[in-house]
Amino acid sequence: MMAAFTEQDFDLRLTSGRVRARRIGSPKAPLVLLVHGLSAHLHAFDDIVDVLTAPYRQLVALDLRGRGRSEITPTGTYGLDAHCRDVLEAATQLEADQFDLVGWSMGAMIGIGIANSAPERLRRLVLIDGAGGDIIDPGAVDKVAKGLARLEMVVEQRSDYVHALKTASGISPWTPFWNRYFEYELGPHGQGWKPTTSKSACVEDLNGRLDHDWSVLWKGITMPALLVRCLLPIGGGFVVSDSVRDEIRRVVPGMKMVEVESDHYTVMNSRAAADAINEFLI
Repeated sequence: MMAAFTEQDFDLRLTSGRVRARRIGSPKAPLVLLVHGLSAHLHAFDDIVDVLTAPYRQLVALDLRGRGRSEITPTGTYGLDAHCRDVLEAATQLEADQFDLVGWSMGAMIGIGIANSAPERLRRLVLIDGAGGDIIDPGAVDKVAKGLARLEMVVEQRSDYVHALKTASGISPWTPFWNRYFEYELGPHGQGWKPTTSKSACVEDLNGRLDHDWSVLWKGITMPALLVRCLLPIGGGFVVSDSVRDEIRRVVPGMKMVEVESDHYTVMNSRAAADAINEFLI
């Protein structure tokens, strides 16, 4: 991270619970909210932040409720609509009447939800390999669901957790980003370590993706929008398939699209994706 830009970790006390946030840049600059995927957290955007950081931006990444360092709230308090309310309230507490939103995977779905519920709040919307929950290839859904098993692991050393996931995740290439990413998930547990993210919260959100007609929600994307689509599959399937790409292009003809030679995970390390987002948000 460039030394000229300050980083600050802080908590937002939302109506629904406490949410951890990280700000890069001046709180007086226009707001760009970074919203992560299903079982991810605010450090998912670290590589992208390195490209987006600029004096004219206030980048704020969130740990959604139930993830990372944010509060785990009771079952039944999650779901798309609840997360949309959280993100909007976070923007309000950050004193932004209007903001840009960059969402990855489930974060993209949250962005689409806000485009429908509060379109006047969004200046620009970026969807990173996410366009809806009921149209994801089954193989990709299965890969994501199986990844939640890590949230029940208990290890003696933090390095044991990282090593296990380097072996089991299939993420390639594995870069130092992923060491930091998975280490952040861990918190003390007895004499060892365990992920702080709630598996039940993630399962609730995974199942809740089917509660909406995404082809209808696409029509609410009236602000400038960019879809970053991955060309490499996970679990033998795509989160945004060719047919979904073509349909969203038909429904939202003004949406810009960029396709990158990455999969659903390594897109967060893609310089091509980060450069496209940076150019779009200017």
